[in-house]
Amino acid sequence: MRSTWVKSKLNVFVNQLKAGELWLDHQRRFCFQYDKNWINSEDSYRLSVSLPLRETAYLNDDSYSYFTNLLPEGKILDALSRKLQIPVSNQFELLRAIGGDCAGAVSLFEDGALPQKPEMYSYDTLTNDHLLKIIKGLPENPFMADEAGIRLSLAGAQEKLPVSLKNNKIRISMNGAPSSHILKTPIKDLHGTVENETFCMMLAKRMGLTVPDVKIFKINEIPLYLIDRYDRKIENGQIIRLIQEDFCQALNVNAQLKYSPTLGMCFSLIRNESTFQIKDAKRFLQLIIFNGLIGNSDAHAKNISFIHGENGTILAPFYDLLSTYVYPYAKKMAMKIGGGRHFQFLEPKHFERFSKDTSIKYKIVKEIIVEMADKIAREAKNSTEEFFDLYGESPVLYEINEVIKNSSKEKLKAFS
Repeated sequence: MRSTWVKSKLNVFVNQLKAGELWLDHQRRFCFQYDKNWINSEDSYRLSVSLPLRETAYLNDDSYSYFTNLLPEGKILDALSRKLQIPVSNQFELLRAIGGDCAGAVSLFEDGALPQKPEMYSYDTLTNDHLLKIIKGLPENPFMADEAGIRLSLAGAQEKLPVSLKNNKIRISMNGAPSSHILKTPIKDLHGTVENETFCMMLAKRMGLTVPDVKIFKINEIPLYLIDRYDRKIENGQIIRLIQEDFCQALNVNAQLKYSPTLGMCFSLIRNESTFQIKDAKRFLQLIIFNGLIGNSDAHAKNISFIHGENGTILAPFYDLLSTYVYPYAKKMAMKIGGGRHFQFLEPKHFERFSKDTSIKYKIVKEIIVEMADKIAREAKNSTEEFFDLYGESPVLYEINEVIKNSSKEKLKAFS
């Protein structure tokens, strides 16, 4: 008996405006088409560098990477699949189930369903006991996916929860209302990950990098990492979603291949797409050197993003900054610098090659390395004192300071 194919679609909204439709063709390939009213609207923007505004549909999985990069990865995706009883391979149905509040401005709704109006946004304020119960249940129930009215999704392989904060109380978005913060739990079997990331973000700010505000939020002495969402803004008391995409989405790369984009590809993307290409190229270069100095070897293409909006396309504030060197991970960097994978062993020749690969003058590369290496140990000391004043001592900070001391000394010696 021949099976009958029935088109099933999801409406793609940006805040309250319909931006387009997403569906599967008869071969279960992703198809997306912008809504004509969205294209003709003065407020419309492309959802992605890989999906320029046009009237004709994107067929044959051309939109697959953009939309599936909205889903979590690894063990989180596996747990979500088990909880919802939807196969990992059926990413369209996973988006249908949890795509109410995603990274950026995109929300996915069943045909006929509409996003809430801002005045109707609803949130569930959590008691500490309820929040603790949710946190403990995240490994088996990511994003509270089996609870009625909750449709939340974030990319990445770490346990986290989109939330909002009001009067220092954590709230959960209901029925697709936007969140304003992200709450991360400590990573199991690794010491001090919350303190590590909080410290590295504080240090990044002192080093002049643009990063969101972060803090440690404690529940029954369990430290949780709380970060402001840079893809949200408050307007007239309401949370507004901003269009953003990570570099895997912009480069049309599947999440499983997030380590494949090179630094050269990322710099080319910034040059071709950023409204402020010179400024953003310098910011990205500073990020690369900062990650090397703190020992962050997991800086892949999903950890860099664009924001699209009224100011054009700009590099988003930086996130997911922590020292992986203090853990039993491979010390190889996610992206090669001049052919080298180990930052501590990189010599001027590697950065000369890097400058050719990225078309950045070697003089500028050297100046930024020396400037940051000369400054970072002092600022790490200042950030440590600030952290201890706010949250008390944490052993992992001493380890990170040692990594920074050694890496900065090596680079200053290499370039002296």
